[in-house]
Amino acid sequence: MKRISIAAFLAISALAMYAQQVPMYSNYFYKPFVYNPAMAGDKEMAEVMLFNRNMFSNFQGSPMLNVATADGVLQKNKGYAGIVLANQQKGLINNTHAFGTYAYRANFAEDIYLKLGISLGVIDQAVNYSKIQVQNSSDPYLFISSQRKTSMDGNAGFSFYAKGLQVGFAAPQLLGSRLNYNDNASTRSFYQQSRHFMGSLQYEIAINKEKEMYVTPFGLVRFVANAPFQFDGGVNFNWKDMFWIGGTYKSDYAIGINAGVTLNRRFSIGYSYDYMIGNIANYAGVSHEIMLAFKFGKLKYRAGDDTLTAADKKMIELQKQLDELKKNGVKASDPKTTTTTTTTTSSNPKNSQFQGKNAVKENGVFILTNKTSDWTYSNGGLAKKGYYVVVESVFYKDYATQEVKRYTSFGFPEADFLFEKTTKFHYVYVYYTTSKEDAMQKVNDTKSAGVPDVWIQVLIE
Repeated sequence: MKRISIAAFLAISALAMYAQQVPMYSNYFYKPFVYNPAMAGDKEMAEVMLFNRNMFSNFQGSPMLNVATADGVLQKNKGYAGIVLANQQKGLINNTHAFGTYAYRANFAEDIYLKLGISLGVIDQAVNYSKIQVQNSSDPYLFISSQRKTSMDGNAGFSFYAKGLQVGFAAPQLLGSRLNYNDNASTRSFYQQSRHFMGSLQYEIAINKEKEMYVTPFGLVRFVANAPFQFDGGVNFNWKDMFWIGGTYKSDYAIGINAGVTLNRRFSIGYSYDYMIGNIANYAGVSHEIMLAFKFGKLKYRAGDDTLTAADKKMIELQKQLDELKKNGVKASDPKTTTTTTTTTSSNPKNSQFQGKNAVKENGVFILTNKTSDWTYSNGGLAKKGYYVVVESVFYKDYATQEVKRYTSFGFPEADFLFEKTTKFHYVYVYYTTSKEDAMQKVNDTKSAGVPDVWIQVLIE
């Protein structure tokens, strides 16, 4: 019986040393950060994700994986951080790990950059020998209890981005820790964390930019010494980041089908099902996965996100007609209709360079100056002097009110509108400040959030 005990444990050790230990999951195209620390914060806002994966339902002790992640931006376009908590159960082994991640971004040009990431954390692994089915459970040489060992581990990786192309490489279980186990009779064995190497590639192809329809082919390869080479390849169709559907081929294992939906641009639900292929197909049972994710913070502006009523659509059409009339004859009171500008470096709106001029342009930002006596807030109160970061001007008050609500939902809590008495137009703004430098920074932040037309309205006494 001692030989049986030792043989069983050596089988476990062999599996640990010569097999793919890093678990597979199907929704990695949505959150590759689980594998690659360099991809922390890729969505440019905070996000929490949970997923559960169950494999080979017909087998006793079949693998089950539960993962929770949280990642986001520490410093825009520069620093990112995240955490990964995961638990994997398969047979006798229960593996839990917790990792903290930091990623740094190096920018080369617009939409071309490199990110480097590293993760460090703890692995806690228990082996429950009481689950082994033997003929004589009283054999003194059996490992009859659950033994737990803890060790440090790490992961490192990089990701390169270039106008829709994303290339990544990571090395999970970088430290290759060894967990030693022994019983009361000093029978010893170990579980070796094998260093893995993983590469990923995906490319986003626009098939209709106006309708925001994209097709993204992707691939993932895995390599560990003395184990079969594995690769996945697939393609996803995405519409407005609200719905996706796709398929994946998983080498010598399965054909995966996945779909998901995003509600209110924040809450995502995804589901994946693996159709088994090969010799194992008749025995393995069902393998599937469910994912939940929630985004926090300011969403990128995107036209057409709101659900419009028939009256709203009619109002927009009228607004477009008014904009055309405004371009042809109405006073140029916003940068979209200004044809001649003067460049200045003045930091004081009362400077003589502003006298008699409706608009100037500084560092690519239009700055308009008017007197407070000609402007009121949405509630009718007299506007106070300062700098207003404006995103659009509209004629109808009802439409301006709706736009304020929409920008508020996008993560601009200060959004409101100003009314100009002379032109009868309403100016929707997202920030107010008394500092010009702050206003210029807010313009950049607003553009980074995806708002295309932004300028500064200065009100003086």
